Amino acid sequence: MISLYLHIPFCKSKCSYCAFHSSPVGDRDRYICALLRAFEKYKGEKISTLYIGGGTPSVLTAAQFKALFDGIKSNFDLSNVSEITVELNPESITEELLTALKNEGVNRVSLGVQSFNDAELSTIGRVHDSRTAIEKIKLCKRYFKNMSIDLIFGLPKQSLKSFEKSVATAVELDIQHISCYNLQLEEGTPLFESGVILPNEEQQEKMYYSVCALLESAGYEHYEISNFAKPSARARHNSSYWTGEDYLGLGPSAHSKIGGYRYSFDADTEKFIDGNFEFDTKEKIESPLFEKIMLSLRTSDGLSLELIKNSINYAKTLEKNGFAVIKEGKIRLTDKGFYLSNTIISEILAKEC
Repeated sequence: MISLYLHIPFCKSKCSYCAFHSSPVGDRDRYICALLRAFEKYKGEKISTLYIGGGTPSVLTAAQFKALFDGIKSNFDLSNVSEITVELNPESITEELLTALKNEGVNRVSLGVQSFNDAELSTIGRVHDSRTAIEKIKLCKRYFKNMSIDLIFGLPKQSLKSFEKSVATAVELDIQHISCYNLQLEEGTPLFESGVILPNEEQQEKMYYSVCALLESAGYEHYEISNFAKPSARARHNSSYWTGEDYLGLGPSAHSKIGGYRYSFDADTEKFIDGNFEFDTKEKIESPLFEKIMLSLRTSDGLSLELIKNSINYAKTLEKNGFAVIKEGKIRLTDKGFYLSNTIISEILAKEC
């Protein structure tokens, strides 16, 4: 079985920090038809999880979602699917849409909230405000128990206090899963080009440790660098990436990993609509050990010490300094280690690969 990701490259408006492939314009009906044609190549493929992301999938109408799910169900084997997630943005959520998604078998939604502070939302170009986000979260909870929201730290005009208030609001709303990302400004985005000033490294570090402490004290498991979940609420689809399972991504800019190779489509919506369903890139995964180390150390499940025999002394040093815990033959990074994971993982990779 594989995990299936479908990319919906449309949104109401482009956020100033967003580097993902999406556009406020485009023929959504033609795009859905293109996806349905692309599905035919994989007819009968067994799916373990399904994730529909973007862009903003919730800009699609209930009728467009029905057409999409009709195509999914007629081409893929969903008999063993455990999780079907759809990304939503607060401003485009309606009862009609939620009813349609529920009827199609969706059992998890992920909302792009980013902040519950109106000044911060305005600065990054979000089109919803905090009141709308709270109202739509409460509406979604009437249809879906399993819900995730995204929050971002390191935003312009953000303080430790305002960030902690956003986290506290999420906890009060009893969200089952919270993804919390550090803002990364990418060249070419309007926010990058504006030269905006972000909180400094010390402030961002405090924000990260704060969210870890607040959510862990509220009963969330910090199971991946940027992800926190209530008991039994881990994101199964995303977890399949971190455990190295195969996945198929369809749509412009979507990536796949199948049978020891990585594949991707160009970030070109019109090209995909025109029927170019062959992958544009193919790359052999030369070192499965590299992949295992890089992915496993991102999670609380950790990595077997048997796989990093050249790094045992380094692992012990990490534990001594509070960056890791060694237990039952595995090394697991602590919150402190997660924050410096890029450096730690690079050090281990250099010794092992």
